[in-house]
Amino acid sequence: MALLTPQARQELLRRLLQLSQSQTTSSTTADANLSLDLPGINIDLNMGSSSLPSLPSSPISMRDTLLTLLNKEVTIETSSGEDITGTLIAVKTDYVALVAAVTQNLTFVRIPRIVSVQQTSF
Repeated sequence: MALLTPQARQELLRRLLQLSQSQTTSSTTADANLSLDLPGINIDLNMGSSSLPSLPSSPISMRDTLLTLLNKEVTIETSSGEDITGTLIAVKTDYVALVAAVTQNLTFVRIPRIVSVQQTSF
């Protein structure tokens, strides 16, 4: 491994300090990229813009989606191909309960069997 010359170390430190200062004081939305190639050292820094929207840390689960539709008219498509339309009245750990729109029967559907759900309007 090659050692950095005093000038190379000083230049590296200057660029890193400049980069950190620009990230804390700049209001630009552009990405900051730094690529520094020195004998024996290759540094690539990509510091994305802080103004970019953040993505959820994990995908929204079917159960979470169902909870947002509680007490609303929905159509649930099951893995058997059946569509069930009615008012979603309960979301439990592994199943949902709804009152079927046509028959007014209480219907239970296991969450793992749900392919899709959408709010309906009558």
